[in-house]
Amino acid sequence: MILTTHSIVGATIVNLFPNNPTLGFGLSLASHYLLDMIPHKDYEISGFIDGNTKTVKSVFNNIKSTVHMIFVGVDFFVGIILCFSIFVRDDKTAYLTALGVLGGVLPDFFQFLYLKFKRHPFTAIQKVHDHVHNRSKPITGYLSQILTILITVSLYFLLK
Repeated sequence: MILTTHSIVGATIVNLFPNNPTLGFGLSLASHYLLDMIPHKDYEISGFIDGNTKTVKSVFNNIKSTVHMIFVGVDFFVGIILCFSIFVRDDKTAYLTALGVLGGVLPDFFQFLYLKFKRHPFTAIQKVHDHVHNRSKPITGYLSQILTILITVSLYFLLK
C-alpha cells in the first residue's frame, strides 16, 4: 500500500481509541501489515536501491532516484494533509492523528532502514514485511487502496 492509505487507516484507528492511544498506536502499527496482505500496487522505488547489494544508495544520486523520492515525499504529505483534514478538531485529535499516521507508516520507514543497514532488528521486521506483502496489477491494486480508504473513513464516521 502507499503511505497515504497507511496514514489514513492508522489515523482512523487511533482516533477510534481516544482514551487509549497506546492501544490505538499498536493497532495502527499492526494495520500496516494487515493492509499489505490485501493485493495492492506500490510505486517504484528501485531508483534508490543498489541492484548489486540490494541496499539503499544515495537517494538523490540520479534523476530516477530523485523522482522516486519525490513520489514518496508527495505521498507522505498527501496522507498527512488528508488525515489532518478529516480527523483534527482540537489538540487531542491532532495528537491522536499524528500518532496514527506514525503507526501506519512506521513499518515502511523500518523497511528503508533495513535496506540501508541490513542488520537486526530491521532484518527480523523485514522478514515479516516480506512475508505478508501482496502486490497486484496496477488497476486492481490502486482500486483496492481507494476502496480501503473509503471503507475505513466511512466506518469511522459510522462508529463515531
